[in-house]
Amino acid sequence: DHEAMRAMLRTVTEALNTRNVDALAPILYKDFSIITVDHKLFTDLPSFKAYFDGLFEGPNAPVQTIVFKPKADALTVFIDEKTGVSHGTSEDTYTFTKGGTRMMKSRWSTAVYKDDGGWKALNIHMSANVLDNPVLTAAQKLLYQVGVGALIIGLLLGFVLKGVMASKKGA
Repeated sequence: DHEAMRAMLRTVTEALNTRNVDALAPILYKDFSIITVDHKLFTDLPSFKAYFDGLFEGPNAPVQTIVFKPKADALTVFIDEKTGVSHGTSEDTYTFTKGGTRMMKSRWSTAVYKDDGGWKALNIHMSANVLDNPVLTAAQKLLYQVGVGALIIGLLLGFVLKGVMASKKGA
């Protein structure tokens, strides 16, 4: 059973890294759910595929590539002969359409169910740290740069206005 879990992790990793979402079909339970790192819920493969393809394609596609590198924290915990739970981490590398590459550490968990003799993913949940992640860090850096720029422009404008007002008083 543990080798089947390792194979499932390899299948998911390869499917996502090659953008072949259809390769997930054989390992998903008929009533599966996937919760993505941006908190979207999917319960059917065509919707998940459309979402995933939309990350890379179209005029508003935010991402050029994503490389997932998930690892399990420990062996799957089997609750009974048909149910198991696994969790782990992933160091994912995002290359953004508008430039820049960021590595984001995330966590994942999955519940698996033995259906007709084979293991299927019942639920897959991915999450990122909303308080400490490279996207947030980049946004904070941009905000700081805008703030410093606004301060400099404000000071320059103040000196110019002060000079104009002083020259009007002297005239």
